[in-house]
Amino acid sequence: MRRTVLMVIGVLSLISLTGVQALTPAWSLDVGPGYITTAPVVDDEGIYLRTSGFWTGEDRPRVLAVNLDGDVMWSRTNANTTQHDMAPLVLVGPGTGPCGSWSNLLLVGWADGTFEALDPNNGRVKWSVSTPVDGWGITGRAALDGDHVVVPSRNGLVRLCLANGAVDFEVELGLGWRNGVTVTEAGYWMGDEAGRLWHVSRLGEAASAVTLPGSLRHPPVRVGEALLLHAQTTSGSALMRFDPVNQTLDEVAMLGPSPALPLPWSHGAVLADSQGLTSVVCHDRCEVVSNLTGHVNGEMAWASSTVFHAPVNTPAGGWMTLSLDEEGGLGLQSPLNTSYDGYGTAAPGYGPNRLYLGNDRGVLMAFDLEADAAPEGEPAPLLASSLTVLAFVGVAVLASQNRTAWAWRWFSLILVTLAVMLLPSLGTAWGSLWPVTAAQEEGNPWDPAWPDEWLGTQVVVVEFEDETVVVGGLVGHATVLEATVAAAEEHSMDLELETTPIGTYLASINGITGSGWEYFIDGERGAFAVDEASVPPTGVLVWRLA
Repeated sequence: MRRTVLMVIGVLSLISLTGVQALTPAWSLDVGPGYITTAPVVDDEGIYLRTSGFWTGEDRPRVLAVNLDGDVMWSRTNANTTQHDMAPLVLVGPGTGPCGSWSNLLLVGWADGTFEALDPNNGRVKWSVSTPVDGWGITGRAALDGDHVVVPSRNGLVRLCLANGAVDFEVELGLGWRNGVTVTEAGYWMGDEAGRLWHVSRLGEAASAVTLPGSLRHPPVRVGEALLLHAQTTSGSALMRFDPVNQTLDEVAMLGPSPALPLPWSHGAVLADSQGLTSVVCHDRCEVVSNLTGHVNGEMAWASSTVFHAPVNTPAGGWMTLSLDEEGGLGLQSPLNTSYDGYGTAAPGYGPNRLYLGNDRGVLMAFDLEADAAPEGEPAPLLASSLTVLAFVGVAVLASQNRTAWAWRWFSLILVTLAVMLLPSLGTAWGSLWPVTAAQEEGNPWDPAWPDEWLGTQVVVVEFEDETVVVGGLVGHATVLEATVAAAEEHSMDLELETTPIGTYLASINGITGSGWEYFIDGERGAFAVDEASVPPTGVLVWRLA
């Protein structure tokens, strides 16, 4: 057994060293010290970004502009600011309005409370305004509203004229952190650390609309006439829908800790946290449609109308490439990995045929999309051959131990992995050959006959030939294995688990093996070992005989 494990580890190591190669940038620029924690913004002249971090000695945060060849055009350092300069940069084109006219602007909010408009061509300050500081100043995203910019200060909101920075009005609300502003026809919405959702009219009249079960650290997301709110709680996060007309607050789902900034789309939003990504569709009410495992705590950004990127906030880092279909279904595509991977919260920046990446390593990287993109439907040859070698090595080892069934499973798993990761069109075609069950057609197979108190929890269903066992009300189980064991303990079912070099599998339930047990999560057939497959906080896990 030990020899088998060592051989598998050796092959996996070979793949990690030679098969999955990092993307090669057209150029890279070390902008440190400090992190790149917000997305670079791009125009026809260059790339604009900022650094953040825990500052010691003489080091301080800065905003800088880089031309399309990777040369620094200008740099502006704020010697007075404190930690955590994480307010996203905002580029504004020229315009005119009742309060005056303005040329191109780069708007910057600093943690020392300063909000300033820079000339993108040279970094010179065109106007500057001071806002309150309580530990820190501005950390959230400002919003444009006609000829004004609406700024989330540390303890409230201030509206400024784009032409000259004149203060239109300033209101005191609650203390905030990364709590950006959302503009609507009726005014402005913003949350705070105490969980209060505030509304401010265009006349500067403020009112607390509702209290959430946690801190709101993102601009509220407009979904029709309602607002979608992802509040951070002491143990996780709560996704809520607030209807300003009827003054109702409804829970949509309980999700993981450290929420990311939501990514709006036409029918709802994509949410992310330390446990995974969640897509939500909103019409008369909001419903969770799809879940994926991941660790995303920062920004996400659209690369196209159906594809987006999300930074992975782990030591290994990188960026996830994901798709979203018209029904809100999430799909995982090939990851973006570089030689500078590590912790990251910044979304990519996009330019003509260029992708710009930066993370906590403080290195800005530019990638030529046409040069790096592989032809559609054509796998990377080295990775494909490595996976093929791994398949045959596994088959040989398992077959030598007279474990023919596991040899076939191993071979099938590698081929499925290769098809899904590297041949999306083949994966789609193959998926269409599987028989569609009623549960798959329905998505989340919730049974209206189940108790209402099971709503918002995890449910495990075991389909025997002569009966169906349902255990609901389960909470906090991260994997298929954990949820299955919990259900078995509650209903006194005996499980036989088998540990293999490729993970743990369920061999029998109550001594019944049949031709094997397979699981479905919210109607989708499982593809991973039970100790590796994740279960959403409100998922339905179904076990049935193959």
